[in-house]
Amino acid sequence: MKKTRNSLQVWQIAKVNLRHNFLPLLLLSGVVLLVAAVLFGTVGLDPVAAAAPLELLVSTIGIILLVPVFEPEQNHGIEDIVAAKYVDCIYVYIIRAMYSVIGLALLILLFCGYLLAGGCEISFALIFGTLADGMFLGSIGLLAAAVAGNLPAAFMAPVLYYGLNFTVRNKLGVFNLFSMMGGDYGPNIWLFLVSIGMLAAAVGVKRGLMKYR
Repeated sequence: MKKTRNSLQVWQIAKVNLRHNFLPLLLLSGVVLLVAAVLFGTVGLDPVAAAAPLELLVSTIGIILLVPVFEPEQNHGIEDIVAAKYVDCIYVYIIRAMYSVIGLALLILLFCGYLLAGGCEISFALIFGTLADGMFLGSIGLLAAAVAGNLPAAFMAPVLYYGLNFTVRNKLGVFNLFSMMGGDYGPNIWLFLVSIGMLAAAVGVKRGLMKYR
C-alpha cells in the first residue's frame, strides 16, 4: 500500500511539472523547429544536406528540454519541500528526464517527417544521430546544473561546447556533434552512451547533494 501511495505521489508531481514547467519548454522547442524550417532548405535533400538543419539547429532543443530538469529545485524553498517528502526525489528526477528525452525524440521525428514530406532522404541513422546530439548537449547542461546549482551556468556549458564544434571539431574525435554533415555516423553511438552516463550522474549528484545538504 505504501509503495502504491508513493508511486501515485511521484506521478502527481510529474503531472504538475508537465503542465507548469515542461509545456512552455516544449512550445519553445517548437519555435526552434519553425526557425530551422525557415533558415534551411527542406526540399529534396540528400542525407548529408539533411544533416545540416538536424545537427546545427534541431539538436539544440536538447538544451531547452533537458537542462531545466532540476529547475523547480533552484528555489530553495521548493528544494526543501521535495527533500522532505516521503517519496525519494530520485524518482521525480528520473521521470522528468525520461519525458524530456521522449519529448526531444518526438520533436525530432516530427521535423524528420516534415523533411520526408519534402522529398528529403531521411534514415534511422540521421534520426538517431540527431537524438544523440541533443541528449549529449542537454546532459552536459544537466550535469552542470547538478554540480553548480546555477541554471544560467548550466545553460552556458552546452552552448560553449556547441561553439567549440565550429572551431576545433577535428580535434573532438568521437565527440564531434557535426559528424553527420561529413557523412560519418560513427560518433553518434558514443555521444548517445556518454549522454546516458551524464544524465545518470547528474541525477545521482543532485540526489546526493539534496540528501546531505
